[in-house]
Amino acid sequence: MPIRPPDEPAIRALASRESFERGRDYWRRGAVANLVRRGEELTADVQGSDLTPYHVRIRLQDSTITEVHCTCPFEWGGCCKHIVATLLAVADDPAAVIERPPFRDLLKALDRDTLIDLILKRLPWDPELAGWLEAELAASPRQDRQAPVDPAPLAAHAHAVLAGRSRPRRYWDEVQPSGDAAELRALVEKAVPFLEAGDGRNALRILETITDAFVEDWLAYASDTDEHLYTLFPDLGRMLAEAVLMSDLTPEERDDLATTIGTWQDDLADYGLDEGFGVATQALATGWDDPELQAVLAGEAAPWPPADRDEEHDDELTAVRLRVLDAWGRRDAYLNLARAAGASTSVATMLVKLDRVPEALAYARDTFTTPGEALVLAKALREAGWHDEALTIAHEGLRRAQNETDDTRWWSERPVVTLAQWLRGYAADRGHRDFALTAAQTAFEQTHSLADYQAVKAQAGKSWKDLSPNLLDHLTAAAHAPDRVEILLHEGLIAEAVRSVGEAKGYETSDAVLLQLMDVASASHPDWVIRLAEHRAAQIMDSGAAGSYDIATQWLQRAAAAYDAAGRIDEWTARIEALIDKHRRKHKLRPLLEALRYSA
Repeated sequence: MPIRPPDEPAIRALASRESFERGRDYWRRGAVANLVRRGEELTADVQGSDLTPYHVRIRLQDSTITEVHCTCPFEWGGCCKHIVATLLAVADDPAAVIERPPFRDLLKALDRDTLIDLILKRLPWDPELAGWLEAELAASPRQDRQAPVDPAPLAAHAHAVLAGRSRPRRYWDEVQPSGDAAELRALVEKAVPFLEAGDGRNALRILETITDAFVEDWLAYASDTDEHLYTLFPDLGRMLAEAVLMSDLTPEERDDLATTIGTWQDDLADYGLDEGFGVATQALATGWDDPELQAVLAGEAAPWPPADRDEEHDDELTAVRLRVLDAWGRRDAYLNLARAAGASTSVATMLVKLDRVPEALAYARDTFTTPGEALVLAKALREAGWHDEALTIAHEGLRRAQNETDDTRWWSERPVVTLAQWLRGYAADRGHRDFALTAAQTAFEQTHSLADYQAVKAQAGKSWKDLSPNLLDHLTAAAHAPDRVEILLHEGLIAEAVRSVGEAKGYETSDAVLLQLMDVASASHPDWVIRLAEHRAAQIMDSGAAGSYDIATQWLQRAAAAYDAAGRIDEWTARIEALIDKHRRKHKLRPLLEALRYSA
């Protein structure tokens, strides 16, 4: 069956406008190669700025993207341009994707000895594979939960990854990064199965080993250049706290671990990371012995933490305690602590987990105050198969957000947008068109993005003709709308798009969209096109930005077309000759300008 990628509006919603446009340029110039599908996984090679192509991996379920990864160092939110290019290539020509069997199916067909021989055959040629295998085997959950994890292979693999041997490419500033961020996180997550099983001691062995390597190597040669590794330290601190609370440590073991964590924290403090392990330190100091905590766990009504206590990491540590109680199966204690701490979503989602859905819904209606809370519960209900209830609680959360006045809004833009976009897709999949349309309108009214505008159109059906004027009025009144011109252009409202840019320099709108607008506005608004195009071209030429001279000529081509459309070709001839004379010493620019003499 041919793969069903997301359509262009859905792809736009995955990336920033700049990433989408650059990805579209990559796709148009044929940078995407080796499109292969193996089951739900799609891979491709995308030629970028490096000699070696970047490798893209995307997991799709129907047309829903569940996971994306690219070997480029992009870390600025949304999908990178290489992922965008891959998705656009597939959307344009699904038949270009080569179908191959998933590796799981290929490997399942092998007997045990053949599979072992295959791995052994590769080992001499791939030194990193040996370390990875040893680390994987050392950290695999075992039948005998008392058997201790061997930390040595984990330490060796952590040092290998951090040394950058697994990631030979370079960042934009030509600095070698300290390992693949995804692989580093995968190392940390080796402790997760042990935490989920309540095996705190083995989780501690893994986390202590990996953290020691991270701190040592980051300080040694990554602290000045690595922009991302330091963000792992707070995660490590929370996981260490969880493992501590799961482990029945002796006083001597607690003291030794506290000393180790204190040393890490002292080493990192000089680099501005003062509180990475604060929650782990507090977990070691408090444990479960506090009489007031024990009373709360037993169901004695009292707020937690007590009002007279002001520990810095109390809220964070409470969340850790809840995860431990969940792993231990202590559901009543979990609910008691969550209620005492005011952790509303934790209470509601645990009630769903216990199949006490009516109670969860009632509790949510009494306590929830934000769209984010509604979204968490809705997702939990969906996962548990309570689809109508999930839709209802999401719709109620969205409706409450809409009913708040400007003076009393308790939501920020992002939570309500996230809820609206989630409900839009989920309701549409479940056939609830009214919910989907309401959510789509809410998302657009918050973002004013082209992707959300097109999503409203997709949900509106026959009512689109009545809805679109209201959406456009909302767009026109918006103080900030980066996609405003593109939406107006999409609707063929040329005069409105020109008026939106006005006499400003158009920097809120992308160059690609402005060039497109100029192409269709040269006949109706030639003076506007000429003024803006010549201004943008002059900025490049006067600054001597030789690498952008080709862009300057794109602006001047639009000016030439506008002069021609206005019947003023003689003015253009004089104008281009004046520019050629002005920039005659710029040997790279002059032939480009001379080629424009007859472009009109």
